[in-house]
Amino acid sequence: MTMESGASAGHKHNQEHPASSGDAWLLDGFEAGDFFFASPTTQYRGWSKDGVLSAYQPADSAIVQSLFDQAAQRGISEPMLFGLVPFDMTKQASMAIPVHWDSAGIPSKATGATPANKARPRVVKREPVPAPEQYGDMVRAALGLFAQGELKKVVLSRAMDVLLDRPLDYAQLLPDLLSRNAKGYTFAVPIWGDGADAPPTGVMVGASPELLVRRTGDRIVVNPLAGSIGRNSDPEKDQALKEGLACSEKDLREHGYVVADIERILRSYCDELDMPDGPSVIGTDTLWHLSTYITGRLRNPAITALELSCALHPTPAICGHPTAAAFNHIRTLEPFDRGYFAGLVGWQHANGDGEWALALRCALHTGDSQLRLYAGAGTVAGSDPDSEIRETATKMETFMRAIS
Repeated sequence: MTMESGASAGHKHNQEHPASSGDAWLLDGFEAGDFFFASPTTQYRGWSKDGVLSAYQPADSAIVQSLFDQAAQRGISEPMLFGLVPFDMTKQASMAIPVHWDSAGIPSKATGATPANKARPRVVKREPVPAPEQYGDMVRAALGLFAQGELKKVVLSRAMDVLLDRPLDYAQLLPDLLSRNAKGYTFAVPIWGDGADAPPTGVMVGASPELLVRRTGDRIVVNPLAGSIGRNSDPEKDQALKEGLACSEKDLREHGYVVADIERILRSYCDELDMPDGPSVIGTDTLWHLSTYITGRLRNPAITALELSCALHPTPAICGHPTAAAFNHIRTLEPFDRGYFAGLVGWQHANGDGEWALALRCALHTGDSQLRLYAGAGTVAGSDPDSEIRETATKMETFMRAIS
């Protein structure tokens, strides 16, 4: 656990902000160690220069409470925790409370905080990890596992190492990402390693379409997505793709695995649970997704947003079904460690309210101009390897369009 010095201060505003032309981006002077998280209505910014309380170890409610206790001892008013939980929860989570934070509504026009005519970075090198044909082989291996009967779904991911010709500009990138999916969750959260004087080892930055848990008092919202298809620039073709997804046997089956597992877990935590009869279809700039919007009331209001998120994580949406079997096969089939990709990213207050999204449509920024992009696709019996290659490429497009 680390602690840095700083002024004993904190800022807090109303957490629900309607979009307004009077709101501005909280991105002036944004640096790689700062914090940013935007929901559909509210943006949150934390500054690292004034001091940060941090912990770097597997996610645990006692560690989180310890950070809030330290914040109270330091006199930080209304402390706010930003965090990253890895896909593999036995590995190190990064939790931090900046001494100074602020919030505001989302500007009605999602334009950048830097001049529109400022040159964007150019991609000078890209290297897939693994190569697309090897990813196709991974999918074919999974299809063989389905034939054996134990595994029903597995989510397989791949990465892309990218080198830019100039440093990443967060004040330009983050509003651009948000404009591509205004109903999603845009973030830039640093990885604070173990050591009081050590700088962050990287930043997870992206625009996730998927909320895992929002808690407000004893009320919760969970919104799993599973089953997707790329969009088309022709309105009629795009509508046909949307309608086709809504009745796709393969995608509905994949979505059903996710929702059934989430419902099973939520019923052990909630007295009330509102489960829709079936999924709806929602869209980002590049994909249509099957979505189920679940609401409930916690039986024990002391359960925090992060505790409930960790109880659900990893869901079949980013792992597979059955979860334990899928998790083991992912470790065998994928040639890299996911790290914080497909983990949790979000924020929380001391009272347990918060929002935790899945870390999707994202990249690990490890240097001024170096990034690793990630994407995954759910594979079930009947999946086509070439289609899964295209789906993961489409998911990476959101980030590629925003940076170059």
